[in-house]
Amino acid sequence: MEALGANISSTCPMPFAGITGDLFLKAVTAVVAAHCSILDDYTWPQDNAEKVIEMGSSTSYDFIIVGAGTAGSLLASRLSYIYPSWSILLIEAGDDPGIDSEIPAFLFLNQNSNNDWFYKTQPDGQSCLGFRNTSCIWSKGKGMGGSSSINAMIYLRGHPEDFSYWANIGNYGWANDDLVKYFEEQEEFFNITDSAFPGYENQWYDILDSAWKELGFQAHNYINHETVIGTKRARILTQNGKRMNTAKTYFKNACNLIVMKNTIVEKVIINKKTNQALGVQIQHKSGIKMEISAKREVLLAAGSIATPQLLMLSGIGPKNHLEAMNINCIVNLPVGKNLQDHLFFPLFFKTKINQQLPSDLINILLLQYMLTRTGPFSNIGLTDYMSFISTHNNSEYPDIQFHYTYFTKNDNFVLQPYLEGVGYNTEVIKSIEALNHEHDLLGVYPTLLHPKSRGEILIEKSDLSKPIIKANYLQHPDDLNSLLKAINFVHNLEKTDTFKALGIELLNVKIHSCNKYSFNTDAYWECYIRHMATTIYHPVGTAKMGPEHDDTSVVGSNLIVHNTRNLRIVDASIMPVIPRANTMAATLAIAQKAVDIIREQYSSKDEL
Repeated sequence: MEALGANISSTCPMPFAGITGDLFLKAVTAVVAAHCSILDDYTWPQDNAEKVIEMGSSTSYDFIIVGAGTAGSLLASRLSYIYPSWSILLIEAGDDPGIDSEIPAFLFLNQNSNNDWFYKTQPDGQSCLGFRNTSCIWSKGKGMGGSSSINAMIYLRGHPEDFSYWANIGNYGWANDDLVKYFEEQEEFFNITDSAFPGYENQWYDILDSAWKELGFQAHNYINHETVIGTKRARILTQNGKRMNTAKTYFKNACNLIVMKNTIVEKVIINKKTNQALGVQIQHKSGIKMEISAKREVLLAAGSIATPQLLMLSGIGPKNHLEAMNINCIVNLPVGKNLQDHLFFPLFFKTKINQQLPSDLINILLLQYMLTRTGPFSNIGLTDYMSFISTHNNSEYPDIQFHYTYFTKNDNFVLQPYLEGVGYNTEVIKSIEALNHEHDLLGVYPTLLHPKSRGEILIEKSDLSKPIIKANYLQHPDDLNSLLKAINFVHNLEKTDTFKALGIELLNVKIHSCNKYSFNTDAYWECYIRHMATTIYHPVGTAKMGPEHDDTSVVGSNLIVHNTRNLRIVDASIMPVIPRANTMAATLAIAQKAVDIIREQYSSKDEL
């Protein structure tokens, strides 16, 4: 602190002279020190990449885990803690997250950063039409913690029926009753078990609760973490006003864990006679390539895009596709198929509140956060409030989730970076900004929870390192019909006394291609959805879990890749059907169950 103060005063001596100058200097120094302290309370695991490279290919490891994201960090940390004598190598393509990822309110600003893989979907002429190059951006975390370093931190399990379905199609041991203990364990671990949690203050919580109650829906608030019909305030993974990166949290209990950062795994080395995973081929950021051997297993936790990509590069995937890529097919499996995602789009409403935030106030609020870790920057605004409906009569299972945002009038701080980060084209951004110039904006986002469309991940022949993402949004007509029904429901909200009292009315976002249709008709909304709908960053299912006789599956209920040995997948790609919720909680439960599956397999003394 003294050195910092001396440096400031020497740079600009006169303003910091005298008693008032000294007091001001101390205040400035305190603010700078507070900003620095955001990272001071935690040290990421050491990068052992150079040491691993120096030891060379002659050294082997009991387990090699690919990916230090939501699942991989938990898996590596827990296994290292349970079996401290094992040598566990965790390989991560990225580095430590930066300071921006620590601040909850900056969640929209982490997109397209060094912490983001910045994937893009292949244009199909049917969706993502209002985005740059008619391609949706799929942000996925790159670095320690993976997507838990850039996501919205929302914790929801899903609906119990989601996991019962997993079991009913042959994945025994994966029903909701089997997974409850893992959900409860991680909720205890992250200290989010208290249903009386007071939450954050936001006037919109009460406004939206009131409108939904007019329509006969119950407010569940923090009662549980399951997605049931009604409204809910979800818990977010924050602590002391900062993001609770799952890797950061789990690594605190790691033991004897070897981490390689800034290292790409190019393929898994497979014995072509036995189909046994022998290790991995890697390339470090320095350009050095080498092979590393695994004595027991290779575990892929690279996520729903990189995991199938890596399998195919290793010779495991659809035979026709691999042969077209000049890759020898070792195991013919439907890798990359069954891709599912939650699709959502914004509806913007004007209000009579017309709140504005002067830049001076934003600076004061930022200072408040830096000094106390409280205030608007310590949470995610209205994004943790959500509601669930079923568009099917008398169904207790939701198929539509509503997310919400609120932008003050003439928002110069969040709106433009958000719209650009999502990837909307200039026409769409200007149209929304014009509305915001006149009004504050309530954003209501219908989200498709149970899509019937299926996409796929492929590899590009001209550049095998870049995956082709065919989202196939709205390919199934039922998906569009469900979203149109969601819009009809939103009109019911608009008619409530609560909305009317505040002048909350739906606005027309001008899109040239949709102007030929009358506003508020099905034809208009279909055009609007095809232009405005995008990912909510929940891709799953590309290495589907199912019994071996299911020719659409890739891994069994023990997570071992069919017809292989010592190759296991532990991430969201194994989900047979996407849960009706944000997917982080279910991904953590998969990793926890994987730890128990591995522990049971290696429980006998001769295996240790």
